[in-house]
Amino acid sequence: MIGSPWTFRLIPCSVGIVLSVLICADSFAQFGGSRDVKEYIRDGDRIALVGGTFIEREQQYGYFELALNLALPETNFTMRNLGWSGDTVTGISRARFGNQKEAWSHLTKSLDLVDPTVIFVGYGTNEAFRGKEGLEEFKSNYEKLLDELEKRAQRIVLIQPLPMENLGPPLPNPEQYNADVTLYAKAIRQLAYDRGHRTMGMNEAFAKYQSTGKKAPEHLTDNGMHLTGFGYWYLAPKMVQSLTPGTWSSESPLKAVAANPLKPNDKVSVPLPYAAAPGTPAPQSIQCVIHFDQQGNCVLQGPGDAPGVSASTEQWGRGVDIPAANLYSKTEQIRQAILRKNQLFFDRYRPQNETYLYLFRKHEQGNNAVEIPQFDPLIQQQDKKIFELKQPVAYDLKFEESAN
Repeated sequence: MIGSPWTFRLIPCSVGIVLSVLICADSFAQFGGSRDVKEYIRDGDRIALVGGTFIEREQQYGYFELALNLALPETNFTMRNLGWSGDTVTGISRARFGNQKEAWSHLTKSLDLVDPTVIFVGYGTNEAFRGKEGLEEFKSNYEKLLDELEKRAQRIVLIQPLPMENLGPPLPNPEQYNADVTLYAKAIRQLAYDRGHRTMGMNEAFAKYQSTGKKAPEHLTDNGMHLTGFGYWYLAPKMVQSLTPGTWSSESPLKAVAANPLKPNDKVSVPLPYAAAPGTPAPQSIQCVIHFDQQGNCVLQGPGDAPGVSASTEQWGRGVDIPAANLYSKTEQIRQAILRKNQLFFDRYRPQNETYLYLFRKHEQGNNAVEIPQFDPLIQQQDKKIFELKQPVAYDLKFEESAN
């Protein structure tokens, strides 16, 4: 998992298990809502995540980036998390020891470091505490932020703020706050529509979550506002589904691609499944669907020492369970590479001793700042590893016609 620097900078959350897919109605704005993610996220894209606590804490779990990679196994893109806990659309949390001007400068310099082609931006959680009184100011400040973002990227996704979970006493009833969040989310959707951007909302899926019992957690947050690791795991597929309506699901059978007609030594590409719920063992098998033009019996032989699976082509077309331990293991390897990359980038753009490196004590140790760019090749190594690992797994196929 993440190394010690995050132990005291990002608070770990509890995890659990549930299996549920709820595609939310407010997932994307009217503008461009039907476009496929393959059109929106392209080969070579550099994605920046900008926002407050919701964005920053995602890097500790990596589920959104994992889900997006699994939905786009052949697309080579990179993702950088520029989230800052407690931030607003004015970037105020980034001021460190400075003022508003310093905060804005830090945000723009961070964007320049990433040089994004796509930006996911998530604000409104903090601003919603001001209710109706602060709504117009929020919209005005968001316009200014979008003016700045649009200088760098034209593909921008505005993430709507989540409501607060009602965890009961002694925590306050979030009814009024959630009503205000709805107002701010509506304003965000309108901004996106007016400027030709997408929005992403998980409010319906968040609100409809119900524990399935057993080991499933009762809530998605640890304090009503901040998602647990399980919460990120649960919502990440919904976030991707808002960009891929009807084209990718974390619970759909694995749809393998086979050549028709089959030839000797043909192979089939089996995509990787989404991660098992945090803290739970991965399933030992998973359903795989293969469509054939021929009729007969086909044996699917997995890599390594996994046993082969034999079924008729008709059965394969409906779905057959195949051993999945190696597939889930590879999925977790991707997530671990994402977490390693996230830590390296976090230390690259937010070094712990930046007061000595860049700020008012740089006269003491500022010469060490030359070492910070040395993180870049290490980060790029993890990018390469993520792309290599997410490729579908090649299985051998042996086709035997049915005896007459």
